[in-house]
Amino acid sequence: MNSAAKRRRLPRATRKFLLGSSGDLPAEPDKHALRSLKNYALVVPPGEVVLRKISIPAVRRRERVQTLMLAAEPLLTGSLDQYLIDYWHIAQHDWGLAAIPRQLLLDYHGFVDKTGRTAGRIEAPELTIDLKDGIVLWVLADAVTVCIWRKGVLTDWQTIPRSNGPTAVGRYLAHAIPDGLNDIVLRTPNGGDTPYEREIKNICSEARPGLKIRSNTDSLTKRSRRFLTLCTFPPFIEEQAYQPASPARKRGALLAGIVLLASIVGFLVVQLRDLESQAAKAEHATSLLKMQAARSTRIADRVSRLMAEMREVRSLNQTSVVGLLDDLSVLMPSTMRLVGSLQIDRRGILAMDGVSDEKQDIGGFVRQLNRHPWVQEVRLQSVTATRQKEEKGIRFRIQVKLKDPLWTPEDGENES
Repeated sequence: MNSAAKRRRLPRATRKFLLGSSGDLPAEPDKHALRSLKNYALVVPPGEVVLRKISIPAVRRRERVQTLMLAAEPLLTGSLDQYLIDYWHIAQHDWGLAAIPRQLLLDYHGFVDKTGRTAGRIEAPELTIDLKDGIVLWVLADAVTVCIWRKGVLTDWQTIPRSNGPTAVGRYLAHAIPDGLNDIVLRTPNGGDTPYEREIKNICSEARPGLKIRSNTDSLTKRSRRFLTLCTFPPFIEEQAYQPASPARKRGALLAGIVLLASIVGFLVVQLRDLESQAAKAEHATSLLKMQAARSTRIADRVSRLMAEMREVRSLNQTSVVGLLDDLSVLMPSTMRLVGSLQIDRRGILAMDGVSDEKQDIGGFVRQLNRHPWVQEVRLQSVTATRQKEEKGIRFRIQVKLKDPLWTPEDGENES
């Protein structure tokens, strides 16, 4: 909304279309017509825009619009939502209100739905600045609207029904118009040089003989290089951003969406293949790791067994073993010799196999062993005669149980 009476210079429109029952919006525009709709304008028929004067107290700038809206609501026949509203400043506390009924835009909405082309602006002819200081008479089919302009601002206006006759227009011009005006412009959008227009022109000459009178019969949809207005109706311009697109634009948007979707799908396919390749490599690496883990487990088991054997070896009482073997060599007669290995287990049981030349020497050896301080019990398990050349003599097997084991189990290791 305009917060002051500023002249709004708008760019030239490519085309203009009149709204209302006598409007000229094409029902089915051809392709050539669509090309010219890049920046077209809508024109409200004269007499359709509601003009009101409002007086408000001095308020801060940011509160002005809300104050004007509150003041405008009781001046309109419907709610504010039923109008496109804009304001312009007249003088001091006086403001002008312009309200365009939204009902006039019904055909326009249908046109946009078909073409997708929205208007760049909407114009109210009564607010178009035709002169700086003067009077503009809009000669309409059912009324004459008198608009008074001072310093390029519409300061006052009056609509006189045509049924009141030209005389009512003359009286208003003679008594209600201030001095200091230079021109009178007759605007006849329905066609000029009619008997009624000539009569109004004569009345103007009689009521204001010192003013220059001229007629303007230009079409309301005529394009002009210079276009100044008091109101631009920003709510209308803002609403155009939410209008639906044309079928061609919808097809273009759909095609662009399909291309974008295809690009995304292609990208995802490439990514999927890359992920599958990475997954295969990861699976192969996992298999290798499992094989390495199994191999490591076997190695760990072997190391564990070796460490256990090393702990047994470390726990062996080296002094006791050496002393025991030394004592056995002393006690054993020269007629006896050991055959095979000497077996010692952790329970302290020693088993030995040997051959003796004399049988009585075996008994003496057993008695000597029983007297040894480390020996708890000696058992002669077998005595047999052998005639093999290597082992000729009497073969024997002796089991010796020691009082204490030759090594002590470590913590957590059971004696068995």
